[in-house]
Amino acid sequence: MPRALKTKDRRPGRTVDGPKDTSNAGRIDVSARRCPSRSLIGTILLLLAAVLGGGSCATKKPLFRAECPSLDAGDYYFPEGALDPTRARIDKLLRDRYSSYLRAMMEPSLSCGTRVDGYAYRFLWLRSFHHPIVVRIEKAGPAVTLNAVELEGTGGDKPGQIIRRVQRLLSPAEQDKFLAKLNEVSAEEMQKNLIRFGVDGAQWVVEGVKNGQYQVVDKWTPGRGAYRDCGVAFLSLAGFSIPAEEMY
Repeated sequence: MPRALKTKDRRPGRTVDGPKDTSNAGRIDVSARRCPSRSLIGTILLLLAAVLGGGSCATKKPLFRAECPSLDAGDYYFPEGALDPTRARIDKLLRDRYSSYLRAMMEPSLSCGTRVDGYAYRFLWLRSFHHPIVVRIEKAGPAVTLNAVELEGTGGDKPGQIIRRVQRLLSPAEQDKFLAKLNEVSAEEMQKNLIRFGVDGAQWVVEGVKNGQYQVVDKWTPGRGAYRDCGVAFLSLAGFSIPAEEMY
């Protein structure tokens, strides 16, 4: 992430070994735990990744675009190559999937538009069996605002309609605490390789833009560590109280 971009579930995070990935991208290790069923979307992603060769956590830094494509364009939210810089078909698959949720949440793009100062960070949480959630924290001028949305669908099926929206200002103390947590996520952790794919877990997608630099990091059911803690911080600031069995 740009530099201020520096619980437990009984079911999530079943993983399978994949071929070696020689890119800079990776996923952090998680312990394999079984789920009673396999989500359709997770299974499709797993099979496609196995066929097309490798899976990755994007750490490439695409340039921030001053002008946005149309809202329905495939690269409106994520520039081409942002989610998988080495495999175009996997990249498109992920961009299309994540974009469908962000559109349903009525979220803006962080990778394009006019940004003179400030920053914006967003956490997209797609769990196989539970409601999709997004939390965006944005600074424009002196104010820092938080916007969050929860959908009625699941991360393993369809987005569904908006059932909850949170909008509020963050206090200076909350801002400082959030940025400190963000800075704990080191570049080494973001680039750590994990030669695995997952089904029946959750996608943790964090985006950030600051000083004209945009970055997105995509991890599958991260284990204990700064990256997971950062996602939890987004949820906590938005007031989401997640039961332990739904936290994955």
